Amino acid sequence: MSQATFSHKSICVLRLSSIGDITHMIPIIKSIQSYTPQTDITWIIGKTEYSLVKNISNVHFIVIDKKDFLSTFSTLIYLYKNFRFDALLNMQVSLRANIISLFIKAKIKIGFDKHNSKNLHGFFINTRINNSVRKHVRETFFGFLSKIGIEKRSNNADINIKYKINERLIKKKYIVFNPFTSSRNFNYREWDINNYKVIANYISKYYDINSVMVGGNTEYEMSQSRKLESDNSIINLVGKTDLQELYNILRGCELYIGPDSGTLHIASILNRPVIGLYATSNPDRTGPIDNMENIINKYPLALQKYHQMKIEEAKWGKRIRDPSAMKLINIDEVVIKINKILKS
Repeated sequence: MSQATFSHKSICVLRLSSIGDITHMIPIIKSIQSYTPQTDITWIIGKTEYSLVKNISNVHFIVIDKKDFLSTFSTLIYLYKNFRFDALLNMQVSLRANIISLFIKAKIKIGFDKHNSKNLHGFFINTRINNSVRKHVRETFFGFLSKIGIEKRSNNADINIKYKINERLIKKKYIVFNPFTSSRNFNYREWDINNYKVIANYISKYYDINSVMVGGNTEYEMSQSRKLESDNSIINLVGKTDLQELYNILRGCELYIGPDSGTLHIASILNRPVIGLYATSNPDRTGPIDNMENIINKYPLALQKYHQMKIEEAKWGKRIRDPSAMKLINIDEVVIKINKILKS
């Protein structure tokens, strides 16, 4: 389908989570708005993720609270009774998202190609995107736009968050790190938290720059962050910011350091220098796609060490489920990247 034949007046986008993937959704939404401005966009999104992108103009959000079944069910009934779309972009293969799609009336329901499908995804759609084998997540998302005739892309990442400086960060330059990642079982993406103390001391000593530690408000993150509170060069903001405040903190930083997480991807869309720490997941699939220059990629080494595989032999998206894998990243490698960024 070519750009000229696009005729959908209303599109429903179904993508609930996660924060990292929501950042990849921003250019999708912006591209629809830029190249088919007459199209009405409805985005079905998770409650937490909505708090980051809620200021995007000319998008009707339908918010799903995954922790409140009665509220979700009521929202879905409202959706079913009151909306009908020209196209549904079912951009999530979770069973929850697939079930939600049953409440969405649309002429066409577009989903992932067979390679990226699971949880019976194919039963909930009537059209698939073209083959997207071994592509970055964001590139796969753009396959949905190609399917509805939008081939051009917008690089606009502005989500209309007013800039506000955190009062604790006015006096001095700072870098940001988030030691924490998704709480899913057997995730194993976190680097030893004590390594960040060494890094913070180095940056303070040689560059006179503070380090800001951020993270969520889970008991695990809060307790772990206290291990670094005695270091005067580290400002502990773990559990003390919402997503829009985090966005503004990242907006003003000199660089960001951390493993694969939503925070990393927010820093990347803000065009901050990013040192991504990857060993248990493939950055070619989930890395900061526009900011790959300074990532540390130990994934090929981890594949070889723990599974005796080369990348081309491994299933796309294969994870390394070993708690020692992130130890393949050493502090000296990170320091080299820091020097490269801060001396430039």
